[in-house]
Amino acid sequence: MSVVIQSGFNGNLEPIDQPRICFDTHTATPTATSTATGADVDWLVDGETWSVWEGGGTGQTVTLTFSGPLTTGYAAIAAHNLGSTGASVALQATTDGVVWSGIVSSHDPADDSAIVWLFRNTSYRGVRFVISGGSAAPQIAVAQSGEVLEMPQLSVFTGLPISESKQVRYRHQQSIRGDVLGRAVEGADLQFDLTVQNLPETFRAAAGDVTWNGFINHVDNTGPFFIAAKPSSYQDDVAYARAMERPRFNRERANLNNSGAVTFQCMGYAAP
Repeated sequence: MSVVIQSGFNGNLEPIDQPRICFDTHTATPTATSTATGADVDWLVDGETWSVWEGGGTGQTVTLTFSGPLTTGYAAIAAHNLGSTGASVALQATTDGVVWSGIVSSHDPADDSAIVWLFRNTSYRGVRFVISGGSAAPQIAVAQSGEVLEMPQLSVFTGLPISESKQVRYRHQQSIRGDVLGRAVEGADLQFDLTVQNLPETFRAAAGDVTWNGFINHVDNTGPFFIAAKPSSYQDDVAYARAMERPRFNRERANLNNSGAVTFQCMGYAAP
């Protein structure tokens, strides 16, 4: 898991270490340098972790072309193999659809967990992931980009960090005497809670797409999102997740400036 932050970027509206929810997704046309037989480049943008694009070889560039110039503050990928194959990935963007410039230089993923790039809000026509090296062709299930919902307070420090939230369920085969003869993995995922307190009433009531209400609508009707708890100080606390319950804004005190608290109860994709 990793959050990659543009050099010198400290947040658009809120400080960079406050939680980021990347649910807004620009409609995009995906293309790649080449695609392996049996894979489909359109799988990159369907939001599902079980439909995995695979490149036709190493050294791939995956491009998301938007319908026009759109305000963009993040790009992200999930369910990939870049860490386990030893590949590097750089993020580039274009304002005119012709000239591409680097947003973040090459990043070397430590594992195959979610990666979120955060950068200054800019009107872009597309982003692309430039993948180099690696012992095998790159595989990516989810690639998206859009605007970021920046939470107006820090997340609570206590509790289970996202980076420690992987839950693995085992099935043991035993003899009639209780000897363990073997073990199989039945399933694995991330399960975690993230709490943010002292939220102003204006945050709850704000209108628009990339707002609290917009996020709740996304949870109700679409589902998955990227979430980063403390992007700067804990860059491995990030996940591609779904809400296990509808997040609710609880009024904890009679003060409009800091009345609210929310807890995200999430399940997420766990890399092998």
